[in-house]
Amino acid sequence: MRPHAIHGHFGFVASIVLLSALASACSGGSAIDGKYYNSTSGEFAMELAGGKVVSMQGQGAQSMTYEVRRDSLVIHDPRHGMADEMTFGIERDGSLSLGPLGSLTKTRK
Repeated sequence: MRPHAIHGHFGFVASIVLLSALASACSGGSAIDGKYYNSTSGEFAMELAGGKVVSMQGQGAQSMTYEVRRDSLVIHDPRHGMADEMTFGIERDGSLSLGPLGSLTKTRK
């Protein structure tokens, strides 16, 4: 094989690996997905899956979505309801914090 053919092959493989990594990073599923419960009462609070808010206590979540921004999770409601732009801090243990209002965890008490 000619030397430039090897480098060309390596560049192609590196491009495929990079594209695969970007595709998986942009896919809907994430460690954030799952059911969340109030850390104090254990009551169901919300369920997230693939960038969508599947259900949320007290809200009709059919069209709501969420976005992860660095260490925050932001809820988007196209109807601009009460939960629109609600921002949770993502804690190191995976819980979602609303500061003095409390936090949500994936484990039910």
